[in-house]
Amino acid sequence: MNATLFLIAATQQKSSIFSLLILVLPLGAVFYLMVVPQRKQKAKHQQFISSIDVGSEVVTAGGLYGRITHIEDGIAHLEVDTDVVIRVSMSSLSRAATEPDPADAPDASSKPTSADEKSVGDSAD
Repeated sequence: MNATLFLIAATQQKSSIFSLLILVLPLGAVFYLMVVPQRKQKAKHQQFISSIDVGSEVVTAGGLYGRITHIEDGIAHLEVDTDVVIRVSMSSLSRAATEPDPADAPDASSKPTSADEKSVGDSAD
């Protein structure tokens, strides 16, 4: 009788550990897939902000292109046209104007596959 109770208790304990793993593993995966890339992107943006100097050509989050003419306490003076200077927050600067726009990057679906490349190469023979 005691052996049967012991087996039932052991089975229930394994079941509770398994149930706990079923809850913890997906939450850990969600954390890893959402938080870790966001931290990397934030660190990259912070590095970009710290590398900006007067004369740098930048693009704001709103899509304005301009050249930094003056920097003061978290505010950049951005010359967008001749004699047109606007003040923007340093955190609103998204990238250098010389970098390619990530939205204009070609999709992976537009790249030729290896089968397409072979068929093009075969026709040249």
